[in-house]
Amino acid sequence: MGAFTARAYACKRRAILVAAVAVQVALGFSPVWGQSRNETARVVWPFETSSLDPAGAGVQRSTWGVSWHVYDRLVTFALDQPRDNVQQYRLDEPRGDIAERWDISEDGKVYRFHLRSSAVFHDGSQVTAEDVKWSLRRAISLPTTRFVLNLGGLASEDQIKAIDAKTVEIALAKPNRYLLLSLSTPFAPIINANQVKAHVTPNDPWGTEWLKANEAGSGAYQVMTFRPDQVVLQRNDKWYGTPQPAMRWAVFQTVPEDTTRVALVERRAADVAVGLTPNAIEGVERRAQARLLLIPMPNQFEFLVMNTQTKPFDDVRVRQAIAHAIPQEDIFRSVFLDRGKRLFGPPEQAQGASFPQPQSFAYDPELARKLLAEAGYPNGFDTTLSLCTCKAEYFENLAVALKDHLARAGIRVTIEKLPGARFGELQTAKQMPVYLENQVAWLNLPDYWIRIFYRGNTRSNFSGYNNPALDGLLAKADDAGSDADYDAAMREMIAIVNRDVPLLMFRQAALEVVIGKDIGNYAYWFHTLPDVRSMIRN
Repeated sequence: MGAFTARAYACKRRAILVAAVAVQVALGFSPVWGQSRNETARVVWPFETSSLDPAGAGVQRSTWGVSWHVYDRLVTFALDQPRDNVQQYRLDEPRGDIAERWDISEDGKVYRFHLRSSAVFHDGSQVTAEDVKWSLRRAISLPTTRFVLNLGGLASEDQIKAIDAKTVEIALAKPNRYLLLSLSTPFAPIINANQVKAHVTPNDPWGTEWLKANEAGSGAYQVMTFRPDQVVLQRNDKWYGTPQPAMRWAVFQTVPEDTTRVALVERRAADVAVGLTPNAIEGVERRAQARLLLIPMPNQFEFLVMNTQTKPFDDVRVRQAIAHAIPQEDIFRSVFLDRGKRLFGPPEQAQGASFPQPQSFAYDPELARKLLAEAGYPNGFDTTLSLCTCKAEYFENLAVALKDHLARAGIRVTIEKLPGARFGELQTAKQMPVYLENQVAWLNLPDYWIRIFYRGNTRSNFSGYNNPALDGLLAKADDAGSDADYDAAMREMIAIVNRDVPLLMFRQAALEVVIGKDIGNYAYWFHTLPDVRSMIRN
């Protein structure tokens, strides 16, 4: 590092530390918290929290993160043993949450859940089968949560019955591999029905307005204070779970700058920093004032969306041309710094057991220009590459690299940064031609990725892709009588979407989290957000 570079870096580092101190003062962080500090887990993230209701309108990622602590669900998944201070959820090990156990009929169509006698809501009332029935009926009635519950085979209120005070029965039209998975998500919280019913109206029969700013859960923590930039939770000592959380308090704090979030952890003013860019984590290991966790995310991917509903991207040859115009290996090394799992590679037969899998588009600018000429664009074309300002730090270098490489194939790109609300509107309306995105699949089964990201008139079908062949193959997967039949259907689906390339995949990233040196048992869940319940302070 040259003298000038070193001085510039030192100045930048001092500016970050000054900003961190300013945040401490503005947000009430104190360098010395005494015993309460040892019992408090403070999470700093970039998100604001506009609602506490994980199933209502206005739900955000932060809502799911907070509600994970405040509400319980019927079922959850086991965590494996900590390794290098990290625990991973086990998709193959469902276990009871509010349900102590469940029975399944021989034909696989009836599930009977037996609730824990020790489960109580935060107001002290017992969790009953009527609460569970009301909560699940609410979940299949609200647009935010309906899709995931429908995927699990729950579509009608009459499928859910309270057999007695502590027994709930769910009847399915046919066996469904997604039922337990869907019941484990933040989309299926168990809510204190009587508490909410006091606040319903004819226009709001599910209490969505009241639940935006209030909670009615039974979870390990309960809300003490709530505002968009800070949520403070207190441990619920009546919680049935074992072991009890080690942290008495959990604080979720909005800190927009990721470098400031890291500095706060390094100064011990915070314990966990998430939503970080490569620039923010640079030097963390060298300074050794905090720990950097790089957690594999098998249910995540990063990709370029090409809008198949607009020209020229409605032509598969144009989409394939773009795929061939991008040197993926160079980008993986220069932009992603060789981090993560490659989602590109040499030709190979699609395997049915997992998704996503590498796409096989070798870097070949000459072939890209040939495909463009065949599609009627011998001189290329102009387009706009959009990215959300909420992810600009994360994707900006990638956008610049793509612009440069696509220009060599005759595709002239203008980069456009859009505020989060505007980006979301255009994304839902399918009005952006090309943009960068990253997503996680909560229900990490191979056919789920196809259902969510490649079909249907939903926001998550980002490209607007429509191929009727997928519907028949998904039906085959549903009715598969063996793993071999399921894998065969999946291989065909994967081959179709990778050939038609409505989404050009780059990589599966690692979740980059900075934690205090004294924090242990960090749990990775499918929603990728921190879980204070398992954390300990060494």
